[in-house]
Amino acid sequence: MSTNSKLISSSDRRYDLDWLRVLAFGLLIFYHTGMLYVERWGFHYKSQYLSSTLEYLMLLSSPWRMLLIWFISGYALGVVLPRVVSFQQGALFAVRRTVVLLLPLLTGLWLIVPPQLYAEMLQDGAHSVSYWAFYQAFFDLQHPLFADYQSGVWPHVDVNHLWYLRSLWQFTLLLLLLLPLLNLRLVQRATGRLLQLALPWQLLLLTLMLLLIHAIVEGGSRRELAGFGFLVLGFLSVRNTMFWQQLGRSVNWLGVLCLLNYLLLLVSYYCSQHSLPVPWQTLNQTLLYLSYATQAVAMTFWLLALAQRFLNRPHPYLALANRAVFPVYLVHQSLIIIAALYLTPLALGGPLEALLVVLFTLLAGAALLLILWRLPLIAPLFGLKTAKQYPGFWAKAGLAAGLLLVSPLAIELLL
Repeated sequence: MSTNSKLISSSDRRYDLDWLRVLAFGLLIFYHTGMLYVERWGFHYKSQYLSSTLEYLMLLSSPWRMLLIWFISGYALGVVLPRVVSFQQGALFAVRRTVVLLLPLLTGLWLIVPPQLYAEMLQDGAHSVSYWAFYQAFFDLQHPLFADYQSGVWPHVDVNHLWYLRSLWQFTLLLLLLLPLLNLRLVQRATGRLLQLALPWQLLLLTLMLLLIHAIVEGGSRRELAGFGFLVLGFLSVRNTMFWQQLGRSVNWLGVLCLLNYLLLLVSYYCSQHSLPVPWQTLNQTLLYLSYATQAVAMTFWLLALAQRFLNRPHPYLALANRAVFPVYLVHQSLIIIAALYLTPLALGGPLEALLVVLFTLLAGAALLLILWRLPLIAPLFGLKTAKQYPGFWAKAGLAAGLLLVSPLAIELLL
C-alpha cells in the first residue's frame, strides 16, 4: 500500500486496485466493529452483547481481507521498485519509505493505540484509574501497572492493528534487498511461468502455501508470512499480462467456487464448535483449514477479477478517497473501542450500539481529516500527504527530521 493519495501514477495506473484499496480498508471499520460482538474470537475490548452467530457472517471476509491488501501493496511496489536502478536511488527510496511508514506508526504507538490498552485493562479489572492517570503512567516503561501487559515494540507499547505498517516497512526493505535477485533473467523467466500457469493451478499452489504456513509457523507470524507471499505475488503481477487476462476470463467460475466453498467453510466451522468423535474431529479440522485457505485465495482472485471488469475507471472522488483512507485506517480501531467503552454503560442493545459505534467512527474519522487538511505540518504524522509542495531545501529538511524521529523505532523493529 502506498500512503500517497495515488496508488500509482503514469501508464501503470490501475483504477481497479485503487478502488479495491479504498473498499478493503473501509471494510476494516465494519470488521473490527464486528469483533466487539463475536463471542469466541479475541479482541482488545468486548461488548456485553456477544453473538456466536455473527462469527459466520464475519467468515465472509476474515480469510481474505488482509491478503487482498497485501496483494495491492505488492503491486504498488512492483510499479515503483523496478525504477530503482542505482544504490543511491535505493538508499533514498528506503529513507523516504521509512519516514512515510514509520512516522504514522510512531504516532500510533504513543497516541492512537493507548486507548485500546486502557479499555482492555479496564475490562480485565487491571486498573480503575482515569485515562489521564493511565496515559501518564504509559510513558514509564517500567511502571508496575503494566506488569502483566509487557508485549510490544517496547514493554506494553504495542502495535495492535497497526502491525500491517510494521510488516509493510520490513517487507519493503526486504524486497529492496532482493531486487537484484528478482531482476535476474532466470528468476524473471521462472516467476513469469508460474504466473502463466492455468489459474486453477495457481489457486492450488497458493492454497498449499497457506496450508504449509499454517502447519509450520505459529502465532501472528502466520499472517505475516502469508501476507509476504501475497505481497510478492502482487509485485510479480505488474508486468504479467497473462495473469490479468486469466483473471478476466475467470469471473464466473471463481464466483461459484467462492460461494460453494463458503458454504463448506460454514459447515466445517459449525462442526468445529460442537463435540464430534475423535476421528471426525481430526477430519473436520483438516477440512476447516483447507476450506479457509481456499477461500482466502479464491476470494482474493475473484475480487481482483471483478474489480478489473467493473471498476477499472476513474471517478472524481477516487483520488480524495485514496488520500483519506490511510489516516482513517490509522485511527479507526481506537475510535471503535472508545465508542464501545462509553456506550457500554448505556445498555442500548447490540444493534443500536453497533450502529452508533460505526457512526462515531466515521464522523470522528471525517473530523480528523478536516483538521489534517488545515494543518499540513502535522498531516504526515497521520499518513496524509498534503497537496502543498515545499521547496527542495524544506522537503529535505523535513525528510531528515522525520528520519531522526523514527530512527529509534526503526532500530527496534530491525533487532
